[in-house]
Amino acid sequence: MYRSGLTVWYNVANLERTLEFYSGKLGFEVVFHDPSSGMAMVNTNTKDCVIGFSEAETVEPATSSTVFEVWNIEEAIQHLERKGVAFVGEIEHIPELTKLATFVDPDGHNLMLSEPLTEL
Repeated sequence: MYRSGLTVWYNVANLERTLEFYSGKLGFEVVFHDPSSGMAMVNTNTKDCVIGFSEAETVEPATSSTVFEVWNIEEAIQHLERKGVAFVGEIEHIPELTKLATFVDPDGHNLMLSEPLTEL
């Protein structure tokens, strides 16, 4: 019934600023951008997983987190901080499961890095 793939969709205040963050800072590829409709999409590092954006008058930051897996969380944080990404708090360590680091996009949507410590 289900096809491979997942799309996360966010409302954003400024599409160009959002694309600069997701492509310029996070390194994701813009695969769709239609300024006239105020919509865009980026490919993430995960096969068949994209993030879409729609410009909106009012933006309520998402309370759930989109989580990106990394090989080494400390190196990933250093890399992103050099690009101007600000992290919230310290690395959270869940023993025998994962390490997590939280940051936000320009509209306040929660995003996280995860370094898995075990295979699920």
